[in-house]
Amino acid sequence: MRPILFQLGPLKVYGYGVMIVLGGILGFWFLSRRGKKAGIRSDDDFWLLVNVILVSGFVGGRVLFLFQYTAPFSAQFWRTLISPSEGFSVFGAFAGVPLGIWLFCRWKKIPFVRLLDNICVMAPLWHVFGRAGCLLAGCCYGIPTKEPWGIVFTDPRAMVPKAWLGVPLQPTEPFEMVGNALIALVLYQVLKRTETRRPGLVAAGYFAAYGTMRFVEEYWRGDTVTGWLGMTSGQNLGVGLLLAAAALLTWRSLCIRSS
Repeated sequence: MRPILFQLGPLKVYGYGVMIVLGGILGFWFLSRRGKKAGIRSDDDFWLLVNVILVSGFVGGRVLFLFQYTAPFSAQFWRTLISPSEGFSVFGAFAGVPLGIWLFCRWKKIPFVRLLDNICVMAPLWHVFGRAGCLLAGCCYGIPTKEPWGIVFTDPRAMVPKAWLGVPLQPTEPFEMVGNALIALVLYQVLKRTETRRPGLVAAGYFAAYGTMRFVEEYWRGDTVTGWLGMTSGQNLGVGLLLAAAALLTWRSLCIRSS
């Protein structure tokens, strides 16, 4: 794996950052192609939405990572705060992005759930590239395994614990890459069949699918953090996504009955 793709003098180009940028380009291209169907009325609104997603996703992901994986306001906390190559929790983005989008929709008078459905197809597509970046950086690694599919990190700059360098680990990053690609593909098909009906089915499907996948994956993750009720924090957040999916489906059902 390759945390730093290349270096030109003092300039270091990190693999994680490159993958995030590539995923963002593809994801926003997809969203731009569906702009009017998603409720976006102008190019200015689209580019404003791009900035809302980037800022709210980054802030939410960085803040949650800091409080999950570092001691608040410690030296590691401040170092991670400004790091260009580490320090992002996808679950923080799950909180930050919907909040940012909701505020954007309130301002621009755009149907929130309709837009959220489209972004919930874009998100797992982007997440594929994010996990490719994790694979390059050596973060989100799995526990040691004796199975033949184990992957080995050898670069001392990787985020894998030093004792696990050279040790076969569960391939949690590739697992999520495949899982997110399948989620994006299925939800896109669902979106095309339901976008003229009551919204919310795609968003609920995304929350449920990723929440379930992440809950199960936590059993093989090597960087877990203890959460509540005997679960890891990732499993707690996975349960939160499942509850959000259930709430969205309940709201959708009530809307259909009242119409």
